[in-house]
Amino acid sequence: MKYYDKGTLRIIGFASLVIVFSMLLIGGIVYVFTESGVVKKLKEKDLPVIAQAMAAKVEARIERSKETSYTLAADPEVRQWLTEGEPAGDRQRHSLQRLTTLVEQFGYSNSFIVSSGTSQYWGEGGQLLGKISPNEPADRWFYDFIASGRDVEVNLDYNKERQEAFVFTNALVRQDGKPLAAVGVGQSLKDLAEEFRAFKYGTTSRLWLINPDGEVILSADESDYGRQIDSLLNADIVRELLGQAKPVMQTLEFKGEDGELTDLISYPLSSTSMQLLFQIERQETVSFLNRIKMNTVAVSLISFVLILFLFYYVSHRLANPYERALQMNQQLERKVRERTQELAEHNEKLMDSIDYAKRIQESLLLRPKEWDEATKEHVLLYKPRDGVGGDFHWVKPLTGGTLIAIGDCTGHGVPGALMTMLSITLLDRVAEEGYADEPARVLGELNRLVKQTLHQTEPAGLTDDGLDIGLCYINEERTVLRFAGAKCSLYVRDQERLHLLEGGRKSIGYRRTPMEYPFLSHELRLHPGTACYMATDGFFDQSGGEKGYAFGKRRFLELLERHRQYPLREQAELFWAELESYMGDEAQRDDITLLAFQAS
Repeated sequence: MKYYDKGTLRIIGFASLVIVFSMLLIGGIVYVFTESGVVKKLKEKDLPVIAQAMAAKVEARIERSKETSYTLAADPEVRQWLTEGEPAGDRQRHSLQRLTTLVEQFGYSNSFIVSSGTSQYWGEGGQLLGKISPNEPADRWFYDFIASGRDVEVNLDYNKERQEAFVFTNALVRQDGKPLAAVGVGQSLKDLAEEFRAFKYGTTSRLWLINPDGEVILSADESDYGRQIDSLLNADIVRELLGQAKPVMQTLEFKGEDGELTDLISYPLSSTSMQLLFQIERQETVSFLNRIKMNTVAVSLISFVLILFLFYYVSHRLANPYERALQMNQQLERKVRERTQELAEHNEKLMDSIDYAKRIQESLLLRPKEWDEATKEHVLLYKPRDGVGGDFHWVKPLTGGTLIAIGDCTGHGVPGALMTMLSITLLDRVAEEGYADEPARVLGELNRLVKQTLHQTEPAGLTDDGLDIGLCYINEERTVLRFAGAKCSLYVRDQERLHLLEGGRKSIGYRRTPMEYPFLSHELRLHPGTACYMATDGFFDQSGGEKGYAFGKRRFLELLERHRQYPLREQAELFWAELESYMGDEAQRDDITLLAFQAS
């Protein structure tokens, strides 16, 4: 029996249209955001990078020619020759040889020395090219340069006869502040023009170097040489570029003659008054977005056809929906039974592993004989949150005294238990080093060993683990107690009052704890009946009460005062009863350990 009617067809069609509309909507939103991002990247990164790279090449040529001109102007032989009036002799040969060398060995197009004293013009090859005159327009550059008082001058010029661009660098030779001559070099930018052409981006990009008058000095297109930039660009844009008192880098957009949106970057050269211009049509930089648009439409149409076919197949080929529902229900029930069985087996294995880990941890922690030998009376309240945990208690009889500690390691459950085993092992090792009567030193060594063992001194280390600990040393006569703590304090109740010996503010082993952190020791005299208490954060941080606040140290101090007349074992039972009452329905948050003892 087939369950198919016009209503089903309408639902299929509507669902297909909704899906296709969603795809088109998402595609349109993605297109808008992508186009915005591409245009922003073009203006803020791509265009400046292209202009800066090309400008750097021009600047490099200019700086090289400036250094060469400075060197020639600073030559003492050349300066002395000019001072003496350019007589024939060794200094003349040296000076003219310098001009020849600049052209032959360093690739400059020409070199020159023009004397202000004799007006003689010496050129490449060491030839006397003639004399200059203030009445000759072609020689005005020399007199203008001398009058300017500048040490160096850079000119970029396009030579129409040679159809090449040149960079000319003039340097002033001075003697006692008086200008002797102008020297310098000229270099063809023909190879730089080739690099301009190599920088073309796509088919519509154009690259120009213009002077302050708007004349094109260099271009990727030779036909642009010597032309005014306003014949190649939008007139309004040209007025904005040339009308600035001091050109700055800027990115502009305008519509070209063909109506296409065009992007233009203006990049001023720092060493000259020239500007580098680079333009490209927007459609070329974002052309790939058109492919995205077409692909989105194509995918939507294909998806529409496939969705219709899929719905048709589901509604016509998979027959009775009720039968399918029964089959799916049976399959689901079978999978639920299988998964339940798998979970039960996994849970059983997990609990067996935890129980075994608990036995291993207890074998390390339970030392009744040592505890009885170390104290007159003691009681331990030890409540791991997950069967095994990161809290531990430890006692170590030694020659001359005993070490007692409780600790709170990173983590709960099995990871925390692993940290307790590592901490106990390292404590046993440090306790036998011969300075167990100095708890602060023991903690310092333990801090160093934990960091080294877990490689937490290395930048690429995998962990940042450690522990809080309170450590007591009781001498053999049980008359003196020394205490040091790492974020763990000792509470001492004697016949007169309740003392608080605070631990240090840093934990053991963590990356943020310095390798040589100075832990501090406290020392006090023990009298008969003096009771000592240490607890891990699990006791203080347990939430409960009407507002779900932590139990806190203030309530703990109240417990010590309220139940001080009872024996330690009864005190511990009362403490736990009050903590359970405070917890109410709240779950245990952390491992809980409380140690109370009387040494004598």
